[in-house]
Amino acid sequence: MKIASVVSALITSLAPMAFAQDVVKEPGREIPTEEYHYGMQLDIDKVLHRTDNSEKVGMVPAYLVYLDHDGAPHRVRFLEWGGKASHA
Repeated sequence: MKIASVVSALITSLAPMAFAQDVVKEPGREIPTEEYHYGMQLDIDKVLHRTDNSEKVGMVPAYLVYLDHDGAPHRVRFLEWGGKASHA
């Protein structure tokens, strides 16, 4: 049980470095990727895309692309557990 906690903490701490340069390009502009942190306030009016991790196993990166109430696009990256159970 402790090993899983250590691995999870390690993955969480290294993930921002691995994806630091992610940018979504939209016609005429670029949308930088923001790293989600606990308690972060998101002004979501309309969700445009969310990563489907239902077939992945373990801790995996996920992305949420949305429009805020002013119509500005945002992209947030976070980690989540995949939806598929591993068979050990």
